[in-house]
Amino acid sequence: MKKILLTLAVVAMSASAFAQTTTANGLITFFNRQLQDPAINGNAARNEPITLSQAAITASGSTNGFAGPQFTIGLFMKNANGTYTLANLPGDGTTPGTTPGTGLFRPNPASQTQTQDGTMQGPITVELAGKAAGTPATFQIRAWLTSQGSFANATVKGSSPDLTISQLGGNTTGGSIATPNLSGLGFRSFVVDVPEPSTYALGIAGIGALAMLRRRKA
Repeated sequence: MKKILLTLAVVAMSASAFAQTTTANGLITFFNRQLQDPAINGNAARNEPITLSQAAITASGSTNGFAGPQFTIGLFMKNANGTYTLANLPGDGTTPGTTPGTGLFRPNPASQTQTQDGTMQGPITVELAGKAAGTPATFQIRAWLTSQGSFANATVKGSSPDLTISQLGGNTTGGSIATPNLSGLGFRSFVVDVPEPSTYALGIAGIGALAMLRRRKA
């Protein structure tokens, strides 16, 4: 009986491991804690917190200068035409169906045992659809005020510069490649802010105001 149970356990473990490595799409894990880069801080492990400007603190009702549970963080893949697509479904990275933003940043809303310091609760592994394992990819890490719906619609947001990885993890014809993280890519902390209106937007607003003034005079 013990031998049968042991055999079943080995089969189950093998099936689980296979399920995690069968995807042909590239994989990357993003997490802004315990990163290491030879050219930064002497390769010592470091955190890269997402911080808030004073305007973002006021707009979000935050109690300090760090992104907290009211913010969502996501990895956006850069497409060939220069646009970006959200590659992960925001959530806590472990529980399907959770509210976007909930659980991504410390502290955990269900348990105040963690310190809100602009870092994520845990790593999130992202599958980049259309990007094969073993190939390069370019992406950005972006954060925004969850209540504003999306990064595109948000007025309280921030993003990293483009980050490029030479080889995504996942399954290839030559075997499985370990899933990399942000270490070695030069990822640094960025600020969530309330961007100033663009010159173009101000110009449109000015034209609208002038048109209204003319109508009144007429």
